[in-house]
Amino acid sequence: MLLSKSTAPRPVVRFIRLTVPFLVMGGCLWLLQTQTELPPMRELGAILGSLPAWKWAAAVLATGLSFWALGRYDSVAHRHLGTGMDGPAARRAGMAAIAFSQTAGFGLITGSYARWRLLPGLSPLQAGQLTALVAVTFLAALSVICGAALILAPPSPGLAWAGGVILAAAASVSVFSFLHPQTPLFRLRLRWPSLTAMTALGFWATADVAAAGTALWLLLPGGIDTSWAQLLTAYAIALGFAVVSSAPGGAGPFELTLCALLPAVPDHSLIAGLLAFRLVYYAVPAVLAALLMVFPGLLPARAAAAGDTDLLGSRSLPPAALPGSRACSETGIIRQNGGHVQAFGLNQIALLDSPQASIALFDPLSGLAAETFAPLARHAQTRNAAACYYKCSGRSALHARKSGWRVLRIAEDAVLNPLKFSEGGSSRRQLRRKLRHAEKAGIEVCRAAARLPFDQMRDADAAWQSAHGTAYGTTMGRFEPGYLAAQEVILAFRDGQLIGFASFHTSAREWCLDLIRMRPDVPDGTGHALVRAGIAAAAAEEIPRLSLAAVPGHRLAKGVDRGLRRFKACFAPRWEPRYIAAPSWLQMALCIVELLRLVHRPPAVQPAAAAVPAHNEDEENEIALARPA
Repeated sequence: MLLSKSTAPRPVVRFIRLTVPFLVMGGCLWLLQTQTELPPMRELGAILGSLPAWKWAAAVLATGLSFWALGRYDSVAHRHLGTGMDGPAARRAGMAAIAFSQTAGFGLITGSYARWRLLPGLSPLQAGQLTALVAVTFLAALSVICGAALILAPPSPGLAWAGGVILAAAASVSVFSFLHPQTPLFRLRLRWPSLTAMTALGFWATADVAAAGTALWLLLPGGIDTSWAQLLTAYAIALGFAVVSSAPGGAGPFELTLCALLPAVPDHSLIAGLLAFRLVYYAVPAVLAALLMVFPGLLPARAAAAGDTDLLGSRSLPPAALPGSRACSETGIIRQNGGHVQAFGLNQIALLDSPQASIALFDPLSGLAAETFAPLARHAQTRNAAACYYKCSGRSALHARKSGWRVLRIAEDAVLNPLKFSEGGSSRRQLRRKLRHAEKAGIEVCRAAARLPFDQMRDADAAWQSAHGTAYGTTMGRFEPGYLAAQEVILAFRDGQLIGFASFHTSAREWCLDLIRMRPDVPDGTGHALVRAGIAAAAAEEIPRLSLAAVPGHRLAKGVDRGLRRFKACFAPRWEPRYIAAPSWLQMALCIVELLRLVHRPPAVQPAAAAVPAHNEDEENEIALARPA
């Protein structure tokens, strides 16, 4: 009995789902008949026959432009889902699927089937996800279009406030999606489209609506006193009702809404224009789409020409693939921030793929920097993301500028040679004074043994965060035993108790300062003693280069420095400029904002090497904004 009770309603639910769109269509058509004066067929034929040929041709051209934009829309959706099918074949399949589903109705079912049928290699599940994504995002984009249209060209007075509310809500959703790229939804995690994807989807939806509305405007009989802008606003709103109704072709809700929003247009003229529009925008594309559904081989399958990088291969490798002899040891940060080694042919970079950007960290790991810019931009495009090189050297920045990228100086790296380092000289007198203070206070600094005292280090880290706030992340390391186990660690003791530690990224060619954690009550000079011991350890290993990490070097440096430069200047390092490079200023701005989010709002640290990073007050790099101590 329980089984029959639980299963009995299902056929009824299916029946309701199938019949409701037809009931909505029938009800709207009945209202349309009672509220408007429908012209006889002979009069409709005469009105349509009076339309000049150039209007029909222009409407066909506008229809083609609309479907071309819809194909591009599908391509953006493919990139968001990561199907790997965002090329011409996917665009053509998307155009045909929309032409078929908008006329047949039941868009989720018919659109999914059409995409699966026309795009070999696309699974039924992917086709359903793609169709649902296109439907939901198009409604969202259409609501923004309607909001802007209600402000710029309201079909009737007093509707501008509604447009403002819609745009404010859309802006709020965009900000929320940026701050929370993944949002829990029941048992699932909703992954929002990136801001780049939202912009592209909005652009192509606007192009589609403008072209389709233009086709309708062109097919209206002459002598109608309605501007193109007003008609476009009414068309966008009517299209929204039609899509939500799921009625076949939107018939009924579409016509009823247009008649309600355009009372100044004579009923017979509007009905005649809608009939012509149905013929050009719905019937002809639907016939072509049905033909392709029967003979999918008619769609050409052209493969894009492969470049050198494509022939050699583009592949993603785990952080364990970091070369031991890499020039920049700081790339070891990808062991904690979710980054990976990305190979473009023979060139390798340390890459962090975030929701909004693909960020190449520092200089290439191997190969030629000049050969990585175009592949990196293409990689980011396939993710609907911005691309950038972050904290690259002057040489890489020069290659980026020659490749047409925009370049901005953002930091200065403090570099010294451990093999030649000496505490002598006037430039290091402050360092000598700090080291004497530490020595008088009884500070003992030593290189850590193979087995690190993680419990005491965790206590020191917790005490530091209690005094300074939550540690930053992504471009700076955070405390995590698996992460620190692969670094060189220097420990500071006082009276047998651990009071602080420093860690260094290591490679055969360079060490780089990462974490410094000290208890709030440590004696003056403890941090200097930790770094000095690290320099001595690097010299013992015959490492020719040690980086004290970067300090801010852009215009906002004065607001975020807070003694960081003074601390590192005690060691009299050589200051090397560091840059951020991106294909455009807009992409650079998006990458900087994304980096700010990742640094200041890092995810929780995960165990071992699959975590997300952070730093401390002394390692606060140039992308972190100032905060109270």
